Amino acid sequence: MNKYVKTLLVLSQLVFAGYAVADDAESLKLRLSGLKSFNAEFSQTVKDEQGETVHEAQGAITMTRPNKLRWETVLPDETSLIADGESVWHVDFFVEQVTVMSQQQAIENNPMVLLTSNSDELWQQYSITQVDNNAFNVSPTAGNGQIRTLTVKFDEAGLTGLVMLDSQKQQSVIQFSKRKFNAVISPEQFTVNVPDGFMLDDQR
Repeated sequence: MNKYVKTLLVLSQLVFAGYAVADDAESLKLRLSGLKSFNAEFSQTVKDEQGETVHEAQGAITMTRPNKLRWETVLPDETSLIADGESVWHVDFFVEQVTVMSQQQAIENNPMVLLTSNSDELWQQYSITQVDNNAFNVSPTAGNGQIRTLTVKFDEAGLTGLVMLDSQKQQSVIQFSKRKFNAVISPEQFTVNVPDGFMLDDQR
């Protein structure tokens, strides 16, 4: 095989690989585009690099597209993380503190943003690979995010779970239950009233 033919083969492989990656991204985008809103309970298990469980949590998630999310943990500690489209609010009931920052800053290189974002510009900042018929791996192309890889899992009904691998090589497995798809969700779910006596740390 001469050098010219070898070059053509290599180029064709690169081209088709590029198409495959693009198709994987479009497949995930299509799956999520039908998810106008989502509400569920969740259980979370975090394991370290050696496979030892280091944290467990339970709570509820509510999200609507575009760009709104409410993540409430009830066990072991009560906290709320609320993204209202402009700011992200973290409410810690144990220390009685509310921290707020720009949502644009908070979502930088965080693949979780694709769950609620319709922005083509944002989607282009992530590498997406379809693992099987019901799972996609998402990684920031910049490579410097806290979450290195997010696996988004589906079943016949829709979104069923997430697996996150972070920069410390800890793996967080999140399973959803009591799922509700595309139900009407009150805008009040994404508003925050700072409780009396809580310290406000505004980092915007």
